[in-house]
Amino acid sequence: MTPSRWAFVATLVFAAATTVIAVLMNIPPAPEGAAPMADGYATPILALEFARQVSDLHFLTGEEGAALRAWLVRVQFLDWFFPVAYAGMAAAFFLGLVLRGNLLALLGIGLALAAIPADWRENAVMNAILHELENPVCDTQTRTAECPGADAFGGASAEPAIAAHSFDTVLPAQIERLKLDTWVKWGLIAAYGALLAGLFWAGRRRMLAVPPALGALAIAAAWISGSNGYVAEIMGLLLIPFMLTFPIAAVMYLRARPVAEREAP
Repeated sequence: MTPSRWAFVATLVFAAATTVIAVLMNIPPAPEGAAPMADGYATPILALEFARQVSDLHFLTGEEGAALRAWLVRVQFLDWFFPVAYAGMAAAFFLGLVLRGNLLALLGIGLALAAIPADWRENAVMNAILHELENPVCDTQTRTAECPGADAFGGASAEPAIAAHSFDTVLPAQIERLKLDTWVKWGLIAAYGALLAGLFWAGRRRMLAVPPALGALAIAAAWISGSNGYVAEIMGLLLIPFMLTFPIAAVMYLRARPVAEREAP
């Protein structure tokens, strides 16, 4: 079997891993939160990922949000492996195209692999936010008049001041960092989606070009909308056919004749 065929087989392996992890991330279903999610959001992970202000996190606060926070912590653990699966799937497919002679697909390999650490950085911030919501603390290096140490209260509880500092100072800073890391990740995914659509279009496989093109446009629309919940949920739905394009196209290329395999896609 030729090297390009091995790359397409690897695409299918990563696609299977992507599917399994995606299913596990939604079993069991998310419990109810402490409050309704921001307007338009129906998916907790998206509502957290695209939070624009502290009030967007109210559905995760308090005892009522404890079960959902625990569920998201489990999802976040799986999400350390998820980018290796979905980005590995894309990188393996682009490698198959490179081995068929399409050197422009080298850019796709780079974009897909760059999405892995970008997703990990985003996960780290989301985990920090979940930890802060579960255990609001005042770091000794960031204590202020609004967040003094517990010894400043004598026998009284410092929890109200700590909670106020968390919502007024710590969480807003984390959300600002999350905005950057989130859009770096999604920008990379949109970029290799647009590239994939362009390669298919140029190779006269125009039906295959539609799902990645729509996926890339949906990500751009979510960014332009300022992370609007309705747009983000539509984006999430359009990413499914986008991701399915990789294994479908890999099967098509694996079934192609050897002479056709040497042609540009």
